[in-house]
Amino acid sequence: MHKHRFNKILEWLLGNKDNPFEYTHHAVLLVAVVLYAYAAFLNYYLDVANIYNIYLQAAISLLVLIIWYLSRWKNQFRMMRFVFISVILLVSMPANWIGNGGSDGPTYIMIFGSLIYLSVSFKDLGVYRRIGQCYCILIPIPLIFVEQHYPELIFRYGTETQKQIDLMITFIIIGLFLIFMMESLATRFRLEKAKAEQLSEQLRALSEEDSLTGLYNRRILDKEYSSWKNQGRVFSLALLDLDHFKKLNDQWGHSYGDEVLVIFSALLKDIAIQNEGVAIRLGGEEFVLLLPLSSDITHQKLIQLAKRLSNTPLKHGPVSFSAGVAQDMETEGQYDLLKRADNLMYLAKENGRNLICK
Repeated sequence: MHKHRFNKILEWLLGNKDNPFEYTHHAVLLVAVVLYAYAAFLNYYLDVANIYNIYLQAAISLLVLIIWYLSRWKNQFRMMRFVFISVILLVSMPANWIGNGGSDGPTYIMIFGSLIYLSVSFKDLGVYRRIGQCYCILIPIPLIFVEQHYPELIFRYGTETQKQIDLMITFIIIGLFLIFMMESLATRFRLEKAKAEQLSEQLRALSEEDSLTGLYNRRILDKEYSSWKNQGRVFSLALLDLDHFKKLNDQWGHSYGDEVLVIFSALLKDIAIQNEGVAIRLGGEEFVLLLPLSSDITHQKLIQLAKRLSNTPLKHGPVSFSAGVAQDMETEGQYDLLKRADNLMYLAKENGRNLICK
């Protein structure tokens, strides 16, 4: 109960886990809100920064909260990514240099943290990421120039102790931010891996299943036949074909024909599940039932299937099928087995349809 509620809160704050990048980035934004507010409070309480820089840190905390809101709730994720990193690089860094001791202060630590964040979290930005990296590396040059020529602009620490405290606080804050960022990235990679595995499973299912009926396709027939053959199992293959299906399609339309295919497939799938076999649609109105049973027992199972199909209420009357059942022989391959079942099925059709030959 508590875990469910916690997950709901996380979903409200961070978004859907199906979008791992957005999910983890929203977490980073919220942590940045807290850390900027915490830094403003500590700088004010310990008097280790210019008052204007403290106001700016509080304002940035509020601004990042707005960025999170627009990204999370107004579908402006891509734009807000740029806004967030621009605020850090173009506003927070220079202001921190001026308001927190210049080259003696903690801005180098902040620049280093921003460089890591930009390098790791913005790999998809291409040239913009490179520009940001170069900016982080080169920004101390103009800032040092300003400090050398306009020293009165730089906030200076009152004592060495204040300086050490500020450096320690900044190191802790940036360290916590980077730890959380790395954890968020690890979460993102896990979510992306899970999503990729899910998509892979869906693609596998699409490649192995018939989209209309949900039955397996020819690929699974090849796979299962080889597996059962290698295991030396006793099994039979039944080839089934719905009678007069083309006429049914022409008379009542393809939508009704699809409906009949789906209903018949469901019955065929039930037989397969009950007997630990495999139901396959070869194409059109032709199906294969692979059962780990002798041909005699498989024949009985198909008689039961025929009765169920005839008793199934259909809009335009009952439908029947013709089938051929062949038991696998040790000396033959898949083609030979299918050929025997196919010959028996056509024998059933030649003898009036609605028959099962073995």
